[in-house]
Amino acid sequence: MSTTTETPPGMTRPMRRARPSRDATGLARPKMGYQPGLDGLRALSVVAVILYHGGFTWMHGGFFGVEVFFVVSGYLITMLLVEERERTGGVSLSQFWVRRARRLFPALFTMLAAIAVWTALFGTAEQTSQLRGDLPWSILYVNNWAQIVGDVPYFQPGDPPLLRHLWSLAVEEQWYVVWPLVFTFLLAGKRPDRVARWLVVAVVAVMGLTWWVQRGAPAPIDGPIGFLDGADRVNFNYLSTITRSGGLLLGAAAAFVWRPWRSEAAFRAPSRGLDIATGVGLGLLTCCFIAAELTADYLYPWLLTFVSLVSLGLVLIVVHPASAGTRFLLSQPVLVEVGKRSYGWYLWHWPIFVLMGATDGSWSRFVPAFILSVVVAEASYRFIEEPVRRGALADWWQRQHRFPAAPVGALSVGVLALGGFYWQVDDYDVAAGGDEVAFELAAAPGVTAAPDATVPTATAPLAPLDGPRDVTIVGDSQAHSLAINLPDGIEETFDITDYSLDGCSVYDHGSVLSARTSFSNSFESLCPNWSSYWAEGAEGADVVLVVLGAWDVFDLQQDSGTYTFATPEWDALFTANLTAGLDAMAPSGAQLALLEVACMRPVEAEGAGVPPLPERGDDARVAHVNGVLRAVADGRADTTFVEGPDAWCADEAIATDLGYRWDGVHVYKPGANLIYETIAPTLLTLGR
Repeated sequence: MSTTTETPPGMTRPMRRARPSRDATGLARPKMGYQPGLDGLRALSVVAVILYHGGFTWMHGGFFGVEVFFVVSGYLITMLLVEERERTGGVSLSQFWVRRARRLFPALFTMLAAIAVWTALFGTAEQTSQLRGDLPWSILYVNNWAQIVGDVPYFQPGDPPLLRHLWSLAVEEQWYVVWPLVFTFLLAGKRPDRVARWLVVAVVAVMGLTWWVQRGAPAPIDGPIGFLDGADRVNFNYLSTITRSGGLLLGAAAAFVWRPWRSEAAFRAPSRGLDIATGVGLGLLTCCFIAAELTADYLYPWLLTFVSLVSLGLVLIVVHPASAGTRFLLSQPVLVEVGKRSYGWYLWHWPIFVLMGATDGSWSRFVPAFILSVVVAEASYRFIEEPVRRGALADWWQRQHRFPAAPVGALSVGVLALGGFYWQVDDYDVAAGGDEVAFELAAAPGVTAAPDATVPTATAPLAPLDGPRDVTIVGDSQAHSLAINLPDGIEETFDITDYSLDGCSVYDHGSVLSARTSFSNSFESLCPNWSSYWAEGAEGADVVLVVLGAWDVFDLQQDSGTYTFATPEWDALFTANLTAGLDAMAPSGAQLALLEVACMRPVEAEGAGVPPLPERGDDARVAHVNGVLRAVADGRADTTFVEGPDAWCADEAIATDLGYRWDGVHVYKPGANLIYETIAPTLLTLGR
């Protein structure tokens, strides 16, 4: 039965009453039916995500579009389960999972195969290495956990992995696997409204966990979540299925109690209030899309939940029979068609953006990448997703009257090719490289060189070395480059251990400010509990070499305000934080050494991740940082300031030679050897 009320021009009719279906008890219960407005809501969300991935600074919070997807999915999937249970008296788990697989797997596997082939043929060494590690996790829909337990933070600057965006699909697929089982268990002899209450309790528990991780839990996370040792709090909160289940649970809880299409009064309710609420909700979401900062302290304790609640409100309005204006807005054909293709578009747009360099806010790169992603997503929808969803694959298989040799043969070739791909791809580190060089120790007074090293006969050793000294290197990415680019023969003198943290200085929050305003960074996501990490590396070491500088020549923005470089306030903050790091290492008994910051000559370099920032090329800034380092070392009995090579500042031929430093900042093997040969005599005398 449907209403016959005339509709004014430009408005949509109230929702038609869905045809009732008989449930397991024989009662007629109207079904929700297809809601085009939900596809319209999906469309707005995926556009926000894509603009965010395009790197536009005016869309800082576009990542919230994923949370809208979670809420919609939680509501829709649970409503399907509820209506199936009412109709049949139970839920067919196998059929549910088959439908989900038919909807999701073909497009995903097609995208993965296409990206793997492209990368194998045309990709860089970094891309092939990343893909080698990411593919198995992506195929198994656990990409989010791989990123959590991995060594590279999700938000680290650099060339992003091609499959990084699949974390959200992993969260949803894990939900599709677990939730039907939980649903069946919860409804065994229980009333739906009571289940909804338990789900609300679960939402509150998720909020509490998120707040605890962000505010109170140690990072790296340990204790009750001990299997995640090494995971930083931002990675965990942003990526984990646990902390991102709030929106899914909210949608699920609402599905048990919000079915207004079954109420006669709902069809006669006024539309005005609902439509005003829709405008307010969309306005609030837009503000969050534009203004939110992904690593801000306020995001996880409360703003993420706020976005989930606003999204839920919009979902509940869209499915209300009286929300004529809302459905008119969100059921526009363009929005609906985009919403139907949102899954495929999300799948394809990110690797296309990365391969076309369209993630840095450049319209000239974004527009062609955007157009290509639309075209590819449309092809995926028309020729893969829809045919398979309608059963084309099953029909084709049933028509085979003999063994399907062609597809099985193709699959076998694909598996063998994938195995060969994995066999031939090496691990890649952009910081490793350079010509092979040999380390030669120039002896210092009172030091005996390691065996086979050249030692001037004029020196008089105090005591022979028993073996190589254990040297742990801590600091930022410059420390990492120095630690991994070891010259031949250095192992006879030094046993080097890398305890660096890329993107880190001596701060656990805040960000640097550069004259190159298009660049931004955040210490929250990269440097959790850095001083404890240093302390761990110092255990058992003879010498700890602190290598800093790349992030210490800038103004610093923190919650307490802006610290302008070289002011007394900046000096005091840097000194206090560095001292805290040294104090954390002091109980180890290791000798502490602060390496002189080298004059930097930053240049554009493929794979650098960070553009050439003018502050790094300012020798006066470098000299000021070195002055602060000297003052800190002079005030401590366990710390020594170690002078590096003069050539970095005095010899432009060496300072600008990309064979020494591949991007003018980070050393390759020849540059590392220059440093090691310069500082070796000092490191060998420390504590002797």
